[in-house]
Amino acid sequence: MNESFKKIDKEFCLTDNSVNVYGYRLLTEGLDLAQYKKNPIGFLMHEREGGVLVKWEDFRTEGDKLFGKPVINLSHPKGADIAAQVENGFINAASMGKIIVLEATDDKSLMLPAQTGPTVTKWFPREISFVDIPGNHNALANNLYDINDNELNLADFVKPNSKEMKNILLTAVMLAALNLSDKSSEEDANKAFQDLVDSAGKVPGLEKDLADKATALTATEKELSDLKASNVVAAVQDLLDKGKTDKKLTTELATELADSFAGNPTGLAKVIAAMPAQTLITDQLGDTKDATAFEGKKWDDLYASNELDAVRTKFPDLYEKLRKEKFPNA
Repeated sequence: MNESFKKIDKEFCLTDNSVNVYGYRLLTEGLDLAQYKKNPIGFLMHEREGGVLVKWEDFRTEGDKLFGKPVINLSHPKGADIAAQVENGFINAASMGKIIVLEATDDKSLMLPAQTGPTVTKWFPREISFVDIPGNHNALANNLYDINDNELNLADFVKPNSKEMKNILLTAVMLAALNLSDKSSEEDANKAFQDLVDSAGKVPGLEKDLADKATALTATEKELSDLKASNVVAAVQDLLDKGKTDKKLTTELATELADSFAGNPTGLAKVIAAMPAQTLITDQLGDTKDATAFEGKKWDDLYASNELDAVRTKFPDLYEKLRKEKFPNA
């Protein structure tokens, strides 16, 4: 035996289908035991502050009864004492605690004699404690909670049978939401509820319309964005072409500026405007030579004939070509 805990070979009836002292009952067949087995702990008299006293193992069902065996935490201040009381037969009752209600009904066919509350058809406990006097002679089901651990009033949790409803009490907030007053007739209330149902039925269609419009708007925005981008590209190219026509840009410089000002035609226009046009010496001298006059000539030929400077100023592209041939690593 491990010194920190003690498993006692004694079965406790943990729950069955009988009516408890609160007037409702829990169906064993609706117990989600897998949820509890994830953390099968318990306390003494449901007092969580006292620490975990027991965990449960060896679950089995017999008819509508669920049985389990306790493993007592001997590290608990009262562990050894409770273990002795269990073994000596002084403690014989276990109590389901913090019941999580998943489904419940007030179906008359499921009610037993003396049952005044609903039948819980799907549920599981958060803990199972040792108790001295259970609220159920077989096992206790105390306070009830929803899946978010909010305490429940079962009368509110169970959906009423609409055929048996005669009076519906609406709060001031409900009346305001339905645009009713405390003097409104039953016919007014029925119409308000029907209008609410009709409006709810239109929601899916409205959501689809909004989604379609949002999609169309997104497509339009993309088209406008693409158009703006293409206009910017065209504007940049026009400025570069004009810069070369005005003899302000060489082809190489135009390529560099195209990369630097790809999305900024305004900035490019300012840069080109500040650049002086290239004045050719041959223009100043009235030289009418064109580029064909220099075809076949190398850098050294033009240098020797004093024509290199004329080529540089009048035919910058040819000049660059010859320069790169002469100085490929420059």
